[in-house]
Amino acid sequence: MLFYNFFLVVFLAVTVTAEQEDLNSHRSSDLTATRLKEVQEQLVQLSNQLNTLNSQMATLMAAVANDQERSCTRNPAITDCSEVKEQRSGIYPLKVCSEPPYNVYCNQTFEDGSWMVIYNRFDGPDHTFNQTWEAYRRGFGQPDGEHFIGLERLHSLTYGRSYEVAFILNRDGQEHVGIYDRFEIDNGRDHFPIRVIGSGRGGLRLFPETTELRRFQTYDRNNLHPLARVTMIEEECGFWFVDMPHGHDSPGFQRFCANLRQLKVMIRKRPNAS
Repeated sequence: MLFYNFFLVVFLAVTVTAEQEDLNSHRSSDLTATRLKEVQEQLVQLSNQLNTLNSQMATLMAAVANDQERSCTRNPAITDCSEVKEQRSGIYPLKVCSEPPYNVYCNQTFEDGSWMVIYNRFDGPDHTFNQTWEAYRRGFGQPDGEHFIGLERLHSLTYGRSYEVAFILNRDGQEHVGIYDRFEIDNGRDHFPIRVIGSGRGGLRLFPETTELRRFQTYDRNNLHPLARVTMIEEECGFWFVDMPHGHDSPGFQRFCANLRQLKVMIRKRPNAS
């Protein structure tokens, strides 16, 4: 409605200008009087449309302000999902460092709650995860749907802090869970590698207990075999991998990337951590 009014106002303004130019080209007094009356009527219409548009804009701005106020009152900003007192899972504004609040999903049902969902895929149709390095760095998607929280934000949350991580894979109708008791992401100078990964429990093992550095790699920024890059595009496969320029070209790599389509990753402050 606002766009319609805007274009109508522009149309009327152009029409008035054209009429005024037409008055200068005709000297007949009768024609001048007739055209002058038409111009006056159009000016009245223009004034009414402007008043209506201003009223609608004021109403819209008031509604947005009320929604923001209700949202802030309902879910105040948190620095971690452990600060959520409710037992109900939902979306909360997260405050990380100096950046504006960013909405995250807090899972309050898995293993006593306080889990922040940082990566969630269920094979949606819109190719959400076929993203560049820059997009993975910033984050994308919606917290109540398919999304990734962003590498910069993940680094700020976990670096130098005590977090654990849960990987939940839904494959062939069955849920496979792997939880590591420590999880820390380093900074972007070295491609946001997993700096610390602790001991695992559960049936899912994404990361063998080795000392190899796993950097985050995307189809447009990686150090992998050329065939692996093709797989990354086909399977929308941005994740942490060991640098192997002559590896990751096997069917196993393709299966791993395909499994990412059904993966959820969550982090939580370790119990009794400050």
